[in-house]
Amino acid sequence: MRLAGLMTAFVALFLTSPVFAQDWAEYINRDDSFTVNFPGDPVRTETPYKTVKGTELTAHVYTANAAPDSILAGRYRMTVVDYTKIPNELGTAIQEAADTFRKMGAVKYDDRGNIDRIRSQRMTVDTAGGNRIMTEILVQNNKLYIVEANVSQKVPPPAQFQASVQILDKDGVRIRYQQDGVTRVK
Repeated sequence: MRLAGLMTAFVALFLTSPVFAQDWAEYINRDDSFTVNFPGDPVRTETPYKTVKGTELTAHVYTANAAPDSILAGRYRMTVVDYTKIPNELGTAIQEAADTFRKMGAVKYDDRGNIDRIRSQRMTVDTAGGNRIMTEILVQNNKLYIVEANVSQKVPPPAQFQASVQILDKDGVRIRYQQDGVTRVK
């Protein structure tokens, strides 16, 4: 009897898994040096980005939306801001971006973290409209990366999106930092 229940659960999982997986795919962008899983092909736009000191930069914003009837329905975004021309302002870039998210609602989680040993700020903010914004903000390659998922508070956390982020070196290879320098991971 138990075996029949397990077999039914296994068959159900096997048959439904492709439905969830078919829209999500790894997106690689060598120009902005990152890879992340998106629910479909993202749309790239450019938008002005102003630092606290008033410097005007351009942000590349990659956005993909998961289907409204999907268990992971919501908007998924990667924003990349190039600070190459003003590296002296890069030291406060994470804090400035995090402050923007703190103003969006009730902060439920806010702590330093890392992706591949690259310093980051991880946040979860619940908005008054019933959405949850999960973000990871990091700096690498003279660029500010803002990973943002905006989903309903009623759906599971978008862990697949957030955990899939990788920063790439100039050759398009995932990097990780060690104390003695950069180690390539192949």
